[in-house]
Amino acid sequence: VNREDKLSVYNPYNGEVAGTVANLGKAETIEAIETALQGGETLSRYQRYEILDKARRMLLERTEEFSSLITAESGLCLKETTYEVGRGHDVLQFSAMEALKDDGEIFSCDVSPHGKSRKIFTLREPHKLVAAITPFNHPLNQVLHKIAPAIACGAPTILKPSSKTPLVAVKITELLYEAGLPGWMLSVLVGPSSEVADTLVTDPRVEVVSFTGGEDGLQGVPRGKLFGLLPSRRAVDDGDRVGNADCSAGLRSNRNGLDGLVDDELHLGSDDHASRG
Repeated sequence: VNREDKLSVYNPYNGEVAGTVANLGKAETIEAIETALQGGETLSRYQRYEILDKARRMLLERTEEFSSLITAESGLCLKETTYEVGRGHDVLQFSAMEALKDDGEIFSCDVSPHGKSRKIFTLREPHKLVAAITPFNHPLNQVLHKIAPAIACGAPTILKPSSKTPLVAVKITELLYEAGLPGWMLSVLVGPSSEVADTLVTDPRVEVVSFTGGEDGLQGVPRGKLFGLLPSRRAVDDGDRVGNADCSAGLRSNRNGLDGLVDDELHLGSDDHASRG
């Protein structure tokens, strides 16, 4: 986004200008929400894997470039920021691996005298839109811990990084675009929390908020949106949705960052239709 209103980012150690970014507001946030929901061609598991794996390799090749930028905007020493880039590489690698996994389950219905000879199988569906809000510390690793798992499961995401350290968030987003990620899958918005973050957390079209920061930043966030709560499990009979039900088994331990960003969908059918979605 080209905008005359720019935010200058200063190195907290020496006061030098590390860079500038467009300072966005409510109008651009609403536009980003509508763009994400409009969407585009759905990426397959392998396509998501390829994008994340290519981004991983590109990040490794540009370690010095990224670590220097983190140092410039955060004031951290190069030893720490080089280590952070390595951590970011690992997150992309693990997320790429998870993109290939299918943790759907199959259950037999004829396990009781009243059961029918049918199969139930579950599929994961990504939430329609995720908001990721990150703090100033570890500005690359915190960002990738949110957006990489979202990409892995196919959930469009709007990232709101800290205005203190937004430069590397913009840069890693550009790298993901270069790796093949469609623009509608990820937007990064830098601007006042009162205009960007508040719009994201109060808009009902944003289904999940993945937030890291102080308790003050939680004000106004609907609790049902916060990352870590149970997704809904939808029951489907031969491809036609018949109802909704909360399912306590719908969210397993948050072992890889993917749980909570996807819905569980139950498909009901005969043995012959067990593989149908």
